[in-house]
Amino acid sequence: MRVLFFAHETTWSGAPIQLFHLVAWLKRHGWSIGVAVPKPETAESGPISAELHRIGVEVLPVINLSAQPDMVEFGALCARFDVVVANTLVMWAPVRAANEQGTPVIWYIHESLVARQLIAQIPEIKPALALADILVMPTRRTAQIYATLTDRSIEVIPYGIPAASVRRFSAEATAIQFLLLGTYEPRKGQDLYLEAIGQLGPAAISRAKFAMAGRVLDRAFYESLERQARPLPNVQLRGALAHDEALKAVAAADVVVCASRDETMPIAILEAMSLGKAIVTTNVGGIAEWLTDGVNALLVPAEDSRALAEALRRSIEEPGLILSLGERARRTFAESFSIDRLGERFSALINHAWKARTQ
Repeated sequence: MRVLFFAHETTWSGAPIQLFHLVAWLKRHGWSIGVAVPKPETAESGPISAELHRIGVEVLPVINLSAQPDMVEFGALCARFDVVVANTLVMWAPVRAANEQGTPVIWYIHESLVARQLIAQIPEIKPALALADILVMPTRRTAQIYATLTDRSIEVIPYGIPAASVRRFSAEATAIQFLLLGTYEPRKGQDLYLEAIGQLGPAAISRAKFAMAGRVLDRAFYESLERQARPLPNVQLRGALAHDEALKAVAAADVVVCASRDETMPIAILEAMSLGKAIVTTNVGGIAEWLTDGVNALLVPAEDSRALAEALRRSIEEPGLILSLGERARRTFAESFSIDRLGERFSALINHAWKARTQ
């Protein structure tokens, strides 16, 4: 069976990383895979395209999100394959093209609260929901959002990634290392992270280092963060990291922080869990489906910088807590987020979609 994936971008960010791991698993298990990717000259094109080439996947550079989709080209591509998988909500055009060709199509949707904003901006999305044979989402919370928008079947398949293979660093005795990975945009809450740091006071701040890193998606927001961070000691704003660099940064950290206002289940958290890192995170999206406050993470309400500051303070003052949270997070990862589990469930779904249309 030939399966065509449509990737909205190939940068080292959440949804593209998850798609790459899934495609690589299917390729290793004998599937014939093609991936439609952004054209090289577009902002969405990134290093995952080369990685797909490296593992022997057919790469088709046809996507340009800044232009109207070429439905004729998309349709011709879909007709060459047995099943189509469209990755993320903005890939409505491949869903429609596959449906018009009579090719079974699975829509792999990662967006949670931002979905309503996208649907309002792109009117083609909502009617396309009814054209997918199966909608796939990574958390029950995300599925609940879309259940109000469509009667289409929704499958919940948790994310899965390979366990990170970088060396696990031991904690520094002199300073607790905090790290927030995420694109610079208001949704990721770096401003709340800085507000929380500012509430710790000089004594606590002197015992820790606070870093963040990511691509700049909102230049004005990033510049406001630079101004906000300027009076705070031991704070570092870094730019985009290659995936191996990001994993090394996670391995060197003691605590990985998510201050987001909206998420589904961040891949950065999964990578931190696989490395046995303590996690401090806002309780958004499907995070609480696997992480429990005080057990395998510290969870705080979204938009609450005071509660986030208290979680950071506990991490600084209770080194034993960091170790216990990290070990339990690693166990949760092993139990719930293996790449084999994701691959097996997704391949069964692909087979089901194909049989339902062809038999």
